Amino acid sequence: MGKPKYDPPTSTYPYKISKRLNILSIPRKYIIDTGEGMPALTPRGIRKSAINSHISDRVNDAAWPYLRRFLIIKRMYKNRFSAERIERIDRMIEAANATCYSKLANCVLDLKKQDTKDVKKKRGWTESEWKKHMDYISQIAGPKKDFRSTPVRKGQGKPLDLLLPRINQICHLPEFKVYRRLSKEDWYRDPVKVPPNALKYVISDRIKKLAAHRVIPQAGFD
Repeated sequence: MGKPKYDPPTSTYPYKISKRLNILSIPRKYIIDTGEGMPALTPRGIRKSAINSHISDRVNDAAWPYLRRFLIIKRMYKNRFSAERIERIDRMIEAANATCYSKLANCVLDLKKQDTKDVKKKRGWTESEWKKHMDYISQIAGPKKDFRSTPVRKGQGKPLDLLLPRINQICHLPEFKVYRRLSKEDWYRDPVKVPPNALKYVISDRIKKLAAHRVIPQAGFD
């Protein structure tokens, strides 16, 4: 049989204890225990294990202040700090600029171009830029457009006495038309049967002449 996965129950703890729980219950080496189950603290209230721990790159990168604060300090105290102190601030800016958090925040600076921006003078606007700017100002300074739709024009009002006949007419069900066969209509005439007036008709000479076959003369016969 293999090694059991559980420790047998004891008199103080009448339950099975798994090997994994026993391993997890052992305190880690870098945690300094005072013997009372609480970590040991320095006179300033800092855990001793935190002082002896190794700082990871992620914590070190997250500890740098924002680049904007470094740039504000450098711009404000550029003429007051010494050259060594300004150089130290530049190194801190380079270190904070190279962290992954600056890239995630989309605030990475091109430090080579950043130095030339302070020396370069601001260029004034040209006439075309001023004209474009003034056209835009005149456009937004105009009155706002009213995009509301025009109200629907209603007809002339009528008193209720004049509307009652029409209301009484439309409140009843309409009379549906009953369709019948054409042969049952009074005006229907059977096309197979000859009408009686046709039997009494007397044909005229003009109709006889028009009804006769036309004789087409043929060439070569006299």
